Amino acid sequence: MNRRRRQAGFTLVEVLVAIVVFAIAIVGLVAIEARSVEAQRSSAMLREGERVAQEAMSELLSRGFVELVAVDFQGNPGPSLDPPYDDADTPVADRLRAYRRPPADQDVDATVIGSIPRSFAVHRSVGWVVDPTNPPPTPPSIPADLPLINALVLQVTVLWIDDSNPTMPPPATADVTNITPQMADPGDAAYVPWVGAVQLRTVRANDTVPPVVPP
Repeated sequence: MNRRRRQAGFTLVEVLVAIVVFAIAIVGLVAIEARSVEAQRSSAMLREGERVAQEAMSELLSRGFVELVAVDFQGNPGPSLDPPYDDADTPVADRLRAYRRPPADQDVDATVIGSIPRSFAVHRSVGWVVDPTNPPPTPPSIPADLPLINALVLQVTVLWIDDSNPTMPPPATADVTNITPQMADPGDAAYVPWVGAVQLRTVRANDTVPPVVPP
């Protein structure tokens, strides 16, 4: 009597289970890859925002102390420094910067590979540091009140629309020309999670008044 020899192999159930496990693994890998791409894009925007902020701060620091006190960003004389004056009245188009701007030898509006115009909005402000017991008038009189100004507080905030988080996407109507620094401040009522921001602040000492050397 012949006995049927059992053959090695996989049952249909085992094959189906293996397919399901493989499919789940593939879906997980795709999700991880998508999130990795989003994280890389977010990191690239942050680095570029830092570059834009550093350029704007360098431009502020290149101005003379007296110029920053005497004239605002629109060229109007006698700005108030308490509260600080800012560039809110400067046309938005003049405050927009490109992602990976064209090289310096090309026009800022030139179309180059990798450059995305109107990606960042720059906001600047200038305030002062004074002795609260002996503050100068606002606006101060130049040059009479210069010795009463100890320093200036220069602040640059660069904003952009952050669409890298699929759980908190920006609305379809979001535009970089309409976002404000308050929208990037978690403590402000106007805060929204889809506005990215980089903020630089520095204190510039009054270098127009010779330091007093003790006898």
